[in-house]
Amino acid sequence: MTAQAGARALAAVRRALALASRLALLAIMFGVSLDALLRYALGSPLAGMLEGVELLLVVAVFANMAQTQAEGGTVAVTALIERLRGRTANCVGVVVSSLAFALAAAMTWASAELAWRSWQMQEFSAGLVAFPIYPSRIVISLGLLVLTLHLLGTLAAAVARLVGPRAERA
Repeated sequence: MTAQAGARALAAVRRALALASRLALLAIMFGVSLDALLRYALGSPLAGMLEGVELLLVVAVFANMAQTQAEGGTVAVTALIERLRGRTANCVGVVVSSLAFALAAAMTWASAELAWRSWQMQEFSAGLVAFPIYPSRIVISLGLLVLTLHLLGTLAAAVARLVGPRAERA
Protein backbone atom coordinates (compact mmCIF):
# COMPACT_ATOMS: atom_id res chain seq x y z
CA MET A 1 0.00 0.00 0.00
CA THR A 2 1.42 3.38 -0.97
CA ALA A 3 1.59 6.32 1.39
CA GLN A 4 -1.16 8.10 -0.55
CA ALA A 5 -3.44 5.06 -0.40
CA GLY A 6 -2.79 4.76 3.32
CA ALA A 7 -3.59 8.44 3.82
CA ARG A 8 -6.82 8.06 1.83
CA ALA A 9 -7.81 4.99 3.86
CA LEU A 10 -7.08 6.81 7.12
CA ALA A 11 -9.12 9.80 5.95
CA ALA A 12 -12.02 7.47 5.11
CA VAL A 13 -11.86 5.90 8.58
CA ARG A 14 -11.71 9.38 10.16
CA ARG A 15 -14.81 10.45 8.24
CA ALA A 16 -16.67 7.23 9.15
CA LEU A 17 -15.89 7.74 12.84
CA ALA A 18 -16.96 11.38 12.59
CA LEU A 19 -20.27 10.21 11.13
CA ALA A 20 -20.67 7.76 14.01
CA SER A 21 -19.99 10.63 16.40
CA ARG A 22 -22.69 12.76 14.80
CA LEU A 23 -25.16 9.89 14.89
CA ALA A 24 -24.39 9.37 18.58
CA LEU A 25 -25.15 13.06 19.22
CA LEU A 26 -28.39 12.71 17.30
CA ALA A 27 -29.34 9.65 19.36
CA ILE A 28 -28.51 11.52 22.57
CA MET A 29 -30.67 14.48 21.56
CA PHE A 30 -33.56 12.25 20.54
CA GLY A 31 -33.30 10.04 23.64
CA VAL A 32 -33.04 12.91 26.13
CA SER A 33 -35.93 14.75 24.47
CA LEU A 34 -38.09 11.63 24.51
CA ASP A 35 -37.13 10.94 28.13
CA ALA A 36 -38.09 14.50 29.15
CA LEU A 37 -41.36 14.30 27.24
CA LEU A 38 -42.30 10.98 28.83
CA ARG A 39 -41.19 12.13 32.28
CA TYR A 40 -43.32 15.27 32.27
CA ALA A 41 -46.25 14.12 30.13
CA LEU A 42 -46.76 10.63 31.51
CA GLY A 43 -44.67 10.66 34.69
CA SER A 44 -42.67 7.69 33.40
CA PRO A 45 -39.12 8.32 32.17
CA LEU A 46 -37.20 5.92 29.98
CA ALA A 47 -35.32 3.35 32.05
CA GLY A 48 -31.57 3.42 31.51
CA MET A 49 -31.50 6.72 29.63
CA LEU A 50 -28.75 8.16 31.84
CA GLU A 51 -26.52 5.13 31.36
CA GLY A 52 -27.20 5.06 27.62
CA VAL A 53 -26.35 8.75 27.25
CA GLU A 54 -23.11 8.28 29.21
CA LEU A 55 -22.01 5.54 26.84
CA LEU A 56 -23.07 7.47 23.73
CA LEU A 57 -21.11 10.52 24.91
CA VAL A 58 -17.97 8.41 24.70
CA VAL A 59 -18.73 7.73 21.04
CA ALA A 60 -19.59 11.38 20.39
CA VAL A 61 -16.26 12.58 21.81
CA PHE A 62 -13.66 9.93 21.02
CA ALA A 63 -14.89 8.89 17.58
CA ASN A 64 -14.49 12.47 16.35
CA MET A 65 -11.07 13.32 17.81
CA ALA A 66 -8.99 12.54 14.72
CA GLN A 67 -11.34 14.36 12.36
CA THR A 68 -11.36 17.42 14.61
CA GLN A 69 -7.55 17.40 14.63
CA ALA A 70 -7.42 16.97 10.85
CA GLU A 71 -9.76 19.92 10.33
CA GLY A 72 -7.77 22.12 12.70
CA GLY A 73 -10.68 22.34 15.11
CA THR A 74 -8.57 21.85 18.21
CA VAL A 75 -7.54 24.66 20.51
CA ALA A 76 -4.02 25.83 19.75
CA VAL A 77 -1.92 28.53 21.33
CA THR A 78 0.12 29.98 18.50
CA ALA A 79 1.23 33.36 19.86
CA LEU A 80 4.89 32.32 19.86
CA ILE A 81 4.92 29.71 17.11
CA GLU A 82 3.44 31.90 14.39
CA ARG A 83 6.29 34.40 14.89
CA LEU A 84 8.89 31.75 14.03
CA ARG A 85 10.23 31.30 10.51
CA GLY A 86 12.34 28.88 8.53
CA ARG A 87 14.35 26.15 10.18
CA THR A 88 13.39 27.25 13.70
CA ALA A 89 9.69 26.92 12.89
CA ASN A 90 10.32 23.50 11.32
CA CYS A 91 12.27 22.31 14.39
CA VAL A 92 9.49 23.45 16.72
CA GLY A 93 6.98 21.70 14.44
CA VAL A 94 8.89 18.42 14.76
CA VAL A 95 9.13 18.72 18.55
CA VAL A 96 5.44 19.56 18.97
CA SER A 97 4.38 16.81 16.55
CA SER A 98 6.62 14.30 18.35
CA LEU A 99 5.14 15.16 21.73
CA ALA A 100 1.57 14.98 20.43
CA PHE A 101 2.25 11.64 18.75
CA ALA A 102 3.92 10.19 21.86
CA LEU A 103 1.08 11.28 24.12
CA ALA A 104 -1.59 9.92 21.78
CA ALA A 105 0.31 6.63 21.38
CA ALA A 106 0.58 6.22 25.17
CA MET A 107 -3.12 6.97 25.60
CA THR A 108 -3.97 4.49 22.82
CA TRP A 109 -1.90 1.75 24.47
CA ALA A 110 -3.41 2.34 27.92
CA SER A 111 -6.98 2.53 26.63
CA ALA A 112 -6.51 -0.62 24.54
CA GLU A 113 -5.38 -2.52 27.65
CA LEU A 114 -8.47 -1.30 29.54
CA ALA A 115 -10.74 -2.20 26.63
CA TRP A 116 -9.21 -5.68 26.42
CA ARG A 117 -9.74 -6.30 30.14
CA SER A 118 -13.28 -4.92 29.97
CA TRP A 119 -14.11 -7.20 27.04
CA GLN A 120 -12.58 -10.23 28.74
CA MET A 121 -14.65 -9.71 31.88
CA GLN A 122 -17.76 -8.68 29.91
CA GLU A 123 -18.01 -5.47 31.98
CA PHE A 124 -21.49 -3.97 32.36
CA SER A 125 -22.69 -0.72 33.92
CA ALA A 126 -24.41 -0.72 37.28
CA GLY A 127 -27.80 0.88 36.95
CA LEU A 128 -31.43 0.32 36.16
CA VAL A 129 -30.44 -1.17 32.83
CA ALA A 130 -27.10 -2.97 32.58
CA PHE A 131 -25.37 -1.71 29.44
CA PRO A 132 -22.14 -3.33 28.27
CA ILE A 133 -19.20 -0.99 28.86
CA TYR A 134 -16.61 -2.73 26.70
CA PRO A 135 -17.97 -1.39 23.37
CA SER A 136 -17.44 2.15 24.62
CA ARG A 137 -13.93 1.31 25.77
CA ILE A 138 -13.22 -0.14 22.33
CA VAL A 139 -14.49 3.06 20.69
CA ILE A 140 -12.14 5.08 22.91
CA SER A 141 -9.21 2.92 21.79
CA LEU A 142 -10.21 3.07 18.13
CA GLY A 143 -10.66 6.84 18.22
CA LEU A 144 -7.28 7.28 19.89
CA LEU A 145 -5.63 4.87 17.45
CA VAL A 146 -6.91 6.84 14.45
CA LEU A 147 -5.77 10.08 16.13
CA THR A 148 -2.33 8.53 16.74
CA LEU A 149 -2.03 7.49 13.10
CA HIS A 150 -3.08 10.97 11.98
CA LEU A 151 -0.48 12.52 14.29
CA LEU A 152 2.15 10.13 12.90
CA GLY A 153 1.38 11.54 9.45
CA THR A 154 1.65 15.06 10.85
CA LEU A 155 5.03 14.17 12.38
CA ALA A 156 6.25 12.69 9.10
CA ALA A 157 5.23 15.87 7.26
CA ALA A 158 7.00 18.02 9.87
CA VAL A 159 10.19 15.97 9.53
CA ALA A 160 9.96 16.18 5.73
CA ARG A 161 9.69 19.99 5.96
CA LEU A 162 12.75 20.06 8.22
CA VAL A 163 15.04 17.82 6.19
CA GLY A 164 13.48 18.09 2.74
CA PRO A 165 15.25 19.58 -0.28
CA ARG A 166 13.25 22.82 -0.04
CA ALA A 167 13.64 23.25 3.72
CA GLU A 168 14.14 26.89 4.59
CA ARG A 169 17.53 27.58 6.13
CA ALA A 170 16.71 30.95 7.74
